[in-house]
Amino acid sequence: MIAGIKDIEFEISNILNSFEIEDDVEIRYSNIENTDIQCNNLVRHSNHPDIKDIKKKIESSLLDHPFIKTVEIAENSFINLNFSNEYLNIYSKNHTARITAPKKESILFDYGGPNIGKDLHVGHIRTLNIGRSLYNIFKLAGHDVVSDIHLGDWGMPIGLILAYVEKEKIDINSLTYLDLETIYPRASELSASDENFYKEAQEISKKLNSKNKKYLIKWEIIYNLAIPNIKNLLKNLDYEFDWWRGESDVVDEVKTVVNNAIEKNLVIEDAGALVSTEEDDPPILITKSDGSYLYLTTDLGTVAHREKSKKFDRYIYVVDSRQKKHFEQVFKTVKYFNLSSSNFLHVGFGTVNGPDKKPFKTRDGNVYKLSKLHEDIKEKLKEYNENEDVLSILTNTVLTFSDLLPNRNQNYEFDLEKFTDINGKTGVYIQYAQVRAKKLLESKTEIVNADVDNEYNHDERKLLLLLSKFDYFYNQSLQNYQPHHLADYLYNLCQTFNSFYANNKIFSGDVPDEIKLKRTEIVENFYNLTSLTFRCLGIKLVDSM
Repeated sequence: MIAGIKDIEFEISNILNSFEIEDDVEIRYSNIENTDIQCNNLVRHSNHPDIKDIKKKIESSLLDHPFIKTVEIAENSFINLNFSNEYLNIYSKNHTARITAPKKESILFDYGGPNIGKDLHVGHIRTLNIGRSLYNIFKLAGHDVVSDIHLGDWGMPIGLILAYVEKEKIDINSLTYLDLETIYPRASELSASDENFYKEAQEISKKLNSKNKKYLIKWEIIYNLAIPNIKNLLKNLDYEFDWWRGESDVVDEVKTVVNNAIEKNLVIEDAGALVSTEEDDPPILITKSDGSYLYLTTDLGTVAHREKSKKFDRYIYVVDSRQKKHFEQVFKTVKYFNLSSSNFLHVGFGTVNGPDKKPFKTRDGNVYKLSKLHEDIKEKLKEYNENEDVLSILTNTVLTFSDLLPNRNQNYEFDLEKFTDINGKTGVYIQYAQVRAKKLLESKTEIVNADVDNEYNHDERKLLLLLSKFDYFYNQSLQNYQPHHLADYLYNLCQTFNSFYANNKIFSGDVPDEIKLKRTEIVENFYNLTSLTFRCLGIKLVDSM
């Protein structure tokens, strides 16, 4: 809660202490009509012999508080409060002054994770959106944040591609990125039915780990084909990363981690495989029986590599919830192998589904590529605007806002028709509201010799009250790693602003100057806060609709 509410909590706490009552006083925002905030601490002390005097003292003290307009203490001892105009005026602006973290930390965000042998698809939306939003939210709080895309550019996927190229006698120098998109699924399918092919891919992967010159040259060709395409797509979708590191960067560290574990008797051999001696169910496998590495092994090497670059207080992995057990084992092994003293957290999320409640696919049943989804959304949005720059931002808004609205722990259905509608809880709707506010501010005229009217009507007060709650929803997102709190808040803010706009003249000639000033300030506060919230969510503002 913001400082103003903390002051009120402190006031109530002092009064209770004067009657020898110790309690952690907590004030909460109210959902009851005509009540702004509530405190229920007094309820559990209703049978106190001095309860009447306590109520009288609380009421008298709070009515003297500059931030409180009305006080009602119900028969059941609920304390119902309404803010004063002074409070609304102060706390509907200067939003960033109230959200700095008490302790600044260095935090690495690991998200994105594309495989260079495959195009990004709809399943990547959530890691990209949630990761970027959390990065922005933590950065705004003053933390030192670093984002790492963690490329899948090594291991068996590359082994499969190279084995297929050799098997089909494909000239690797003639490959295009589109060729890679067809080669990888074919190679993956073949490996499931042809044991000899799978073993050949395994052997190539092992040779790569040993930095075999022949395969390193071939790997580099594939890498240089894939990375520019991935970077270009992510740039178009407005995703940026501080580090573009991949599994290929940590090959040496993986070997070191495994060798050190052997020397320190942290692993034992079991049928040729290396298994951690730390108890877990199932046991934590470090290498396979053929000596090849697992994703877990590479993740351990990645931690060791990152520790050389920078010491972090926290590592946050934004990855599908289905990987929960994997990360539990990774984090346990990091501590067991003494690779880092940092805190590690897996921020999981549900799947993006189609109307059939299964992972989202195209109409022909293929995996929905992110580039294709982007094109389809863009086509739908042309009815609102033909400007290419505006269309791009609107498309990215739909991709982001629609994805961040659901609680990240839930699966959700991606509905193209619904999410591109100008009405309802959509990215188009929130953009329309901020454009309306922007145009109002651009059309305002200078007013002199007038004071701001600080008496607020119902619509003005409702919007100001909601503006004053920003830090509450921001902290919900920050503390729970859940951007949906801010996304939902932004929609409610835009909805309340549109009602204010519809019911109140703002710059009409017959509106007194003092009211024009007041409403101009309210619009400015709304526009500034929506801009800030857009930034937290990773959404750019459009200039027109």
